[in-house]
Amino acid sequence: MKINKITLQQCPECETVVEVPQDLPFQISVCPNCHDVLRPANSWSLRRCSIIALAILILLPFALTFPLMSIDLLGVPIHATVWGGVWKMATEGYPYTAFMVLLCSVVFPISFAMLVLTIRLQKLLGHRPRYTLILLSRIQEWVMLDVYLVALSVAAFKIRDYADLSFSIHLSAFVIVTILTTLLFIKIDPKEAWAYFYPEYHLLPKGYPTHPSLCPTCEYTFDEKIVDLKGRQRCPRCESNLAISDNIKLQRVWACLLAGVVMMIPANTLPISATGLAGSVSADTLFSGVLTFISMGSYSVAAIVFIASIAVPFSKVAIILYLLLAIHYKWKHPIHWQMKALHYVHFVGRWSMLDLFVLALMMSLLERGQILSFSVGDAAFFFGAAVFLTMIASSNLDARMLWRIHYSNEKKR
Repeated sequence: MKINKITLQQCPECETVVEVPQDLPFQISVCPNCHDVLRPANSWSLRRCSIIALAILILLPFALTFPLMSIDLLGVPIHATVWGGVWKMATEGYPYTAFMVLLCSVVFPISFAMLVLTIRLQKLLGHRPRYTLILLSRIQEWVMLDVYLVALSVAAFKIRDYADLSFSIHLSAFVIVTILTTLLFIKIDPKEAWAYFYPEYHLLPKGYPTHPSLCPTCEYTFDEKIVDLKGRQRCPRCESNLAISDNIKLQRVWACLLAGVVMMIPANTLPISATGLAGSVSADTLFSGVLTFISMGSYSVAAIVFIASIAVPFSKVAIILYLLLAIHYKWKHPIHWQMKALHYVHFVGRWSMLDLFVLALMMSLLERGQILSFSVGDAAFFFGAAVFLTMIASSNLDARMLWRIHYSNEKKR
């Protein structure tokens, strides 16, 4: 009977040292304490992932520049494209809002696929992709093609009562790119790439006598102590700074959260869009836009917009605030409920960008000066800034701080 090699892996969430068997294909490894996934079971090889990334790059020019849907306005066909919406928004006087849409719908999807191909090329050339792997792990949450696809449906429901609407055959390119990008998210495993490119950094064997350390960037469990010229501890594999104190991390979270809350005030009080029809202009805030969908009888769309634009941003701020207070006052609340709340924030944060994508699509279809016109309101920039700031705040909120408080409270009992 073959005995599999067992190594030690420190859980990046709860810091539990787990014995993980190696060379077990199609088997998932999870932390027995917090159930965080330590090693996925269905990851693909870098070669296969690079083929998917190449297919994404080939299709992206068609997905971003070809028409997704069209309207017939007095016999004149008008097409909506991803790039056209960004360009119209920028040239109509909303460059900062257009830049945020550009990043999440164009720049980051292209960058994500190019990073995967770059890692494959570095493997063929014998180069080590330290910074490429770090960028790859940090860019994934900002790729929002799936959110844009939902926004396309919302925009279609919003405009169908004003003009004849039809979807283009070229929409299939965007759908395929979205599916391939999501598949690449699931199948690529940066930890496996780290282990391949840096084989000299061995995993700790079972029964290792001392308590190891963990790098949160590359998730390397080690026992060396590497210090730079400034006296800061560094990861021996990815060279990330490990000397950032919990106080500094909390200050970053507080700063981003408070700035996001400030941005949410004008985002919810000022008009986010204005629609003109035959000389009559109606401006909508986030909440009045939901009421408009309800009055049109589109209850499912109203629910999607309400959840993405109102419920998610406010619940995200409330949860981050609660977790910060729980850390500050060392509350003895169930740790698994706190982890579920933190995972919720990480998952839903990006879906708040749906409203900005809808605005970009509407700008692509309807121009000022037409019988049916559309323009972006002043609230759009503040709303996008609030989404970005709260996403940065949640990414800087370290789950290990909550677990350390939990362990400390357990010892006092």
